[in-house]
Amino acid sequence: MAENRSILVVGLGRFGSAVATTLDSMGQDVLAVDKDPLLVNRWSSSIPTVQADMTDVLAIEQLNAADFDTAVVAIGDSVEASVITAGNLLDAGISDIWAKSVSKEHARILQRIGARHIVNAETDAGNRIGHLVSGNYLDYIELEGEYNVVKIHTPTYLIGYTIGDAKVLERYGITVVGIKSPGHEFEYGSSNLVMHRNDELIIMGKQDQIDRFIKG
Repeated sequence: MAENRSILVVGLGRFGSAVATTLDSMGQDVLAVDKDPLLVNRWSSSIPTVQADMTDVLAIEQLNAADFDTAVVAIGDSVEASVITAGNLLDAGISDIWAKSVSKEHARILQRIGARHIVNAETDAGNRIGHLVSGNYLDYIELEGEYNVVKIHTPTYLIGYTIGDAKVLERYGITVVGIKSPGHEFEYGSSNLVMHRNDELIIMGKQDQIDRFIKG
């Protein structure tokens, strides 16, 4: 399981607020920043927020942005502000940058300056990206209703156990859909399938069940 990381989210529009609230609900150390005082005020009672213009290098320094492990640049109303902010955060020493793009040209510029993850806001929902940014998931699919499908590495406490011996369904309510081991074909989740270190598990369950399963 990945440890909690400090994550800076810049931009509190629909996408950024979805990322920030998802991360906060998962117990991640998140700080959301926007230059619009109305947006900051709207979200201040729900998540940690600060009003600042991150295109300003001085604001980057005042917020000690260099202390954050990851940053999400969720600015969508200005390509220039998005690119400048991403550049400032990279210059501050944050190498793990997730940036929202609004066009192919925007994405290309973000890639050229060194943003590690480019998010197409038209196809990637904010809450999905929030779960991926947290580091606990390799992939995350939100289904209709209460259930989600996620891809994770085998939790440490389950390494070497079969799905049946671990009583995954009985104890956690989780269904192991299948397992992909490095260098091997995908296998459906039969009860005698052993879960190895570095295996990728595809599991399905309610969010609270998934969280409990990951933590052990």
